[in-house]
Amino acid sequence: MRLRRIISWTLAGVMMLGLVSCGNNEQVDSDKQKEEVKQQQYIIGEEPLAFVSDADVKFVKQEADYIHVYDKSELDDKSGIIIEVDAEAAKQTIDGFGASFTDTASYLFMELPEDKREDVMVKLFDEEKGIGLDLIRNPIGACDFSLEYYTYDDMPEGQEDFELNNFDFSKAANQVALTKRAMELNPDIKLFLAPWTAPLWMKTEYEWLGTANASLRRDCYNAYANYLVKCIQGYEEQGVPVYSISVQNEPFSSLDWPGMMWNWEQLANFTNDRLRPALDAAGLTTKIHNLDYNWSRIADGGEQIMASTIGNADGMAFHWYYGEPEQMAEFAENFPGVDMYVTEASYDRPSSLAQMLKITSYAARSLRSGANGYIMWNLAVGPNGGPSYRDINLHNSGLLTIDEETDSVEFTGDFYSMAHFSKFIHQGAVVVDSTDTGIDSEYKLVNVVTRNPNGTMTAVIVNSNANEDAVCKFVMGDKVMEATVAARSMVTITWNAN
Repeated sequence: MRLRRIISWTLAGVMMLGLVSCGNNEQVDSDKQKEEVKQQQYIIGEEPLAFVSDADVKFVKQEADYIHVYDKSELDDKSGIIIEVDAEAAKQTIDGFGASFTDTASYLFMELPEDKREDVMVKLFDEEKGIGLDLIRNPIGACDFSLEYYTYDDMPEGQEDFELNNFDFSKAANQVALTKRAMELNPDIKLFLAPWTAPLWMKTEYEWLGTANASLRRDCYNAYANYLVKCIQGYEEQGVPVYSISVQNEPFSSLDWPGMMWNWEQLANFTNDRLRPALDAAGLTTKIHNLDYNWSRIADGGEQIMASTIGNADGMAFHWYYGEPEQMAEFAENFPGVDMYVTEASYDRPSSLAQMLKITSYAARSLRSGANGYIMWNLAVGPNGGPSYRDINLHNSGLLTIDEETDSVEFTGDFYSMAHFSKFIHQGAVVVDSTDTGIDSEYKLVNVVTRNPNGTMTAVIVNSNANEDAVCKFVMGDKVMEATVAARSMVTITWNAN
């Protein structure tokens, strides 16, 4: 029976402590009673399931004897890796895992025959028959993975459209249709939007590329805020709710593809004075997650943006290209309770085992560092990368490789990396406290443990060591769950903890 839908299992019966009559008829402290009951709520069941990826297999279910569950009294704490788990010590809530319907990915999906496209969509988004991805991040207008450069309000150089009378959302048709179908397959999906550039007539330089001189004109701040509102409305009018928007993808660097330069003060001012008021005026509840750039920029712009937009922005979006996931934990100490998402992560093509180890390790470390979700980049690219205008970034991988000439589809290592999380960590799960094996291993052995709303639990363990297996002993309550995680492999373990 599949764990995702096991909701009807009842909690194990718990004997309530009776009242003890002493000479003065004192009752047992009620807080102590509650704590003792709470400690009995979650257990390690006798039949956990394990799924392994390594050089030979990808997310393959293991035999029952792969995991050994036994009493804590039998634990040899002098051998193996001891991982203490406190299922009650809940940390942040997880919204999910996903990737992006870029123009490239959307084009390739639409080139597939309808029946094959539907099969792929089911494997990506369906919670029962697929891996249940529940986050999508779509570019607004053109990005580096577009077949042409465009926005939704393009004007000839020298002409302007402050009233947005020329706004045309039709070029988003494929993205909208695919996202809508994904939401039909998985109603829990949350959609993030991110712009790469404003319409060129709004910029200080009529230029697609993210050059140092191509920023947003100050007299276009209102027009641009209204433009972003219309982009959100374009989705919502077709039955696709938008959960979040960022002001700008990768705002601080010159780019050799569509982009727009901002500094943190400009981003903060635009968020406070233009975008949030425009969203409110339109009756939109869409959240704002700013920065949308590398972990390395947290101290150099990220913290300043967040501090300046408290009350108007809901959190931060990060990319994995520079910096370390643990920088999010440092950020969270300064801004407790603020949402944090990794919104872009991509690597080389083809997707190797080394790449899978990095993706799963960084995703686990991100969850340990407070991330609410993890979003990869392209859902699909072609066999040679792209297609993209000017053949930009053809080295990037996708969750799928789609050959438009043969209609063949390959599920890459990136897909299986996400499966290690998305298949059994459900939206609304919480990260729970577990021993941080990464600190002492230089992050060659990483783990994260989560608890789902239905009481099932999931542990992901990544062993990046080249030659050393890891005997991992998860200790929770009076039980131990032991599994050997082979060198250069990753394991997802899931069990009913009720």
